[in-house]
Amino acid sequence: MVYKGKYKIIDNLITACDYDFLLKKIDESISKKSSLLISPIASHTLVRAHYDKELKKILDRFDYLVPDSQWVRWSIPFLYGKGKNLEGRVYGPELMLRICRIAEHKKHKVFFYGNTKTVLKKLKNQIKILFPKLKTVGYEQSKFRGLTKNEEDYISTTIRNNQANIVFVSLGSPRQEVFSFDLSEQLKRPLIIIPVGAAFDFISKNKPQASDFIKSIGFEWFFRFITEPGRLLFRYFIYGTLYIFLILYQKLTLKFRLQY
Repeated sequence: MVYKGKYKIIDNLITACDYDFLLKKIDESISKKSSLLISPIASHTLVRAHYDKELKKILDRFDYLVPDSQWVRWSIPFLYGKGKNLEGRVYGPELMLRICRIAEHKKHKVFFYGNTKTVLKKLKNQIKILFPKLKTVGYEQSKFRGLTKNEEDYISTTIRNNQANIVFVSLGSPRQEVFSFDLSEQLKRPLIIIPVGAAFDFISKNKPQASDFIKSIGFEWFFRFITEPGRLLFRYFIYGTLYIFLILYQKLTLKFRLQY
C-alpha cells in the first residue's frame, strides 16, 4: 500500500497513492458507514478547474483526487521531487474492476449510472461474466443533459431504496464530478461515489483501449484522439497544451518561491 501525501497540481490537491490505499479507505468507509468521494482525475479537468472556480470548489470537496492520467502522475515528482514518484497511476477502469472484485467478495451493493442504454446492456453482461456473484442493484443511463428535479429525486430514491454501497458514474469529465458531488449532497447517507470516465465503454468493450505499452508512455490520449477525433480534438490539443504550460508555470513559481 502506497500513500505519499497530497500535492497541489495547478489548483487542486492530488493524492499520491496506489489502488490498495483506496481499496482500504473504501472498505473502512463502508464499515464505518461514512461517505466517500473519489475521482481518478484527468489533466484536462484540472485545467478546466483553473478557469472555472465553481468546478475547483467542487473538486476540493472530493476526499481523494487521484492521478488517472500519466501526465498528472508525472507532474507530482516533476514539481515536488523524485521521492514523490509513483510506480503507476490510478486508472479509472482498473480501479472500477478492483473495487467490483472486493465488492463481490464482501457482498457490497453496486449501482452504475451514466452512458447509453446500449453500453449499459453490454456492461451488465460483462460484469456478470467477470463478477458472477456481485450484487448489482441498478443500471441507469444518462439523460445527456441536466436532470429535472423529478429525475434527480428518482435517481436518489432508487439508490437509497436499493441500499447501494458504491455508485460508479460515467458521464465524461467534468460533468461526472459535478453530478457525483450533487448526488452526495442530495442523498446525505453513507455512500461511496466514484466517477470513472470511459470505464463503462472500455469494460463493456464498446470502445477499443490502447495497448499497455501506449498507456505506459503517456500516449493513450493520442490513441483515443485517433478513434474519436471530432469529440476529443479540443480536449487533447487545447487543454493538453494548457496543462503543460500551467505545470511549467507552477514549476517556476515553486523554484523561485513566487506566489502561485
